[in-house]
Amino acid sequence: MTHGPGAAPVSCIARRTLFAGLVAVTAYAALAAWSGSLSPLAHGPLLDGLGPVNYRWVSPPPELASTNQDPSTGSFKLPLRDGGVGTQVLFTSDNQVTVVTDEGSIGPAAGQRAVELVVEPMDPADLAPPGGDLAVFGNAYRIRATYLPSRDRMRAFDGPVQMIMVYPATSSLHANTHELLFSPDGESWEALETTDSPAQQQAAADVPGPGFVLVAGVPAASSSSPSGAGPGTTSGTPPLAVALLVAAGVVLVIGLGLLIRSRGAG
Repeated sequence: MTHGPGAAPVSCIARRTLFAGLVAVTAYAALAAWSGSLSPLAHGPLLDGLGPVNYRWVSPPPELASTNQDPSTGSFKLPLRDGGVGTQVLFTSDNQVTVVTDEGSIGPAAGQRAVELVVEPMDPADLAPPGGDLAVFGNAYRIRATYLPSRDRMRAFDGPVQMIMVYPATSSLHANTHELLFSPDGESWEALETTDSPAQQQAAADVPGPGFVLVAGVPAASSSSPSGAGPGTTSGTPPLAVALLVAAGVVLVIGLGLLIRSRGAG
């Protein structure tokens, strides 16, 4: 096969294309690993990055106070039928709390026509701390359920009532796992069986009745530390990123060698 004037051989073009592709892929992986190491919030899929939740705090951290908006209270009137409250999905207007009732999870009561369910955000500092190594993520919420028209307070639910709560994550507060805690009086806490979805920053659990609910987790250690950190701490670029960067350098050197050889042969 012949080539026109100034045209590179097919094998040379193939080597250049392969070299460029290898360098691009390796560099992308290395930079992704390195950028992910800079923040615990960046450890999402390479192509799907993790968007932060614009959380509304009752008592925001000082660095977020200037942009914070007040969270919403949810107030819902649920009709009572012969079997009690039907299946419903209820949202606060800021979408930070979702309540799901199943058929009969709130049963009928003699002479009552409806239940008023209120989900009110609270400052968790006004309640007992969760204890242990747990930290609170975001607001606490108070759940109240009142029969109408009597205004009698409900003490417990008759079946599962699920709460799905959005939680925040900041550069200084993050955890690998989260759980919902429940308290009937705000004085002591019970861990609920929780489904945690870190990618959506949501935790869900069935609550047994009116009371207080919050999201808690054990704060994760930061992957970096200030200069002058003592033994046992890590700082700078992690080993995986270093290995990938070295690999990118090796591929670059090999590729340059192939280009030089192909030019010499031409």
